Amino acid sequence: MGKKEVPSLPSVQAWLRAYFPDADLPIERELSGRSTYVFRIRTGEENLYLRILPEAEMSFGVEVHAHELLRRKGVQVPEVIAYENHAEALGMSVMLVREMAGGSAGQADALNRMDYENVMRAAGKQIALVHQVPVDGFGWIRRGREEAADGLHGENHSIGAYVNEGLEQDLGFLSKELLHGFEISRIRGVLETGLQWMSRHEARLVHGDFDDSHIFQDKGSYTGLIDFGEMQGSSPMYDLGHFKLHDDQRFAGYEALTAGYGEVTPLTPDDQLEISLWALWIGVRRLAVAGRRPPGSYRQHLTKAVRQELDLLGSRL
Repeated sequence: MGKKEVPSLPSVQAWLRAYFPDADLPIERELSGRSTYVFRIRTGEENLYLRILPEAEMSFGVEVHAHELLRRKGVQVPEVIAYENHAEALGMSVMLVREMAGGSAGQADALNRMDYENVMRAAGKQIALVHQVPVDGFGWIRRGREEAADGLHGENHSIGAYVNEGLEQDLGFLSKELLHGFEISRIRGVLETGLQWMSRHEARLVHGDFDDSHIFQDKGSYTGLIDFGEMQGSSPMYDLGHFKLHDDQRFAGYEALTAGYGEVTPLTPDDQLEISLWALWIGVRRLAVAGRRPPGSYRQHLTKAVRQELDLLGSRL
């Protein structure tokens, strides 16, 4: 799937004049976006964020639809104030959203333990509401320009196809580079046995990249969730597994998050087991990607986390 180049600031300015004809607004590129090009626009009263999909054949239509569904459920996600399926001036799909108040809880060093855990508890309640949205199928939400905006459709029809797609290739790579042969065998066996737990739920909307970097707070109060650019159809336990995998243990983030989640949707012992299975599966898939890049702290974290989850699951399955 080919990607178009980042649009120039003058071309972004030209597109923006259709919505702000009387203002020459300051625009700057944000380099934090991974799946989209992101520009911050200062209006004087607030900051707006323009997201642009690099793939010309893709559209923000289903993501805009998801935002609308979530806001109606009371989930605090950024408000979409403009959207174009295909902006002719840029040759790509665009979405303009209002800034979420505050900043990332994961980067708020001034937060004390109590405030951080209260924010995580509130986020747990919110992600439980996200998981009430049904999806037709598993895997990446289809984002083609011709996709209907009246439903969310995953790329796979079964959880087995979703879980196993590309897994053997990743395990083969990891066996040569980062993990021991006996660990690969254990991972394969645990996931084969664990598929019955991972298959218990119908497909629901999941954030897909859920950790405290996408949870926003302002002065210790929860303000919302951002960046559904990697949303998928999956088990609702997927997001909790992703958070557990990436919890840095600075405070009791995972425990607070799941406590909040349980206030909306109680978690059973089988759910807790499934969360660990998703943490292991996500860790393996992410480690196979990180292992092909220069060594760094993220690869070290994933290697340690995968081994921890493998040991935990080995004693329970």
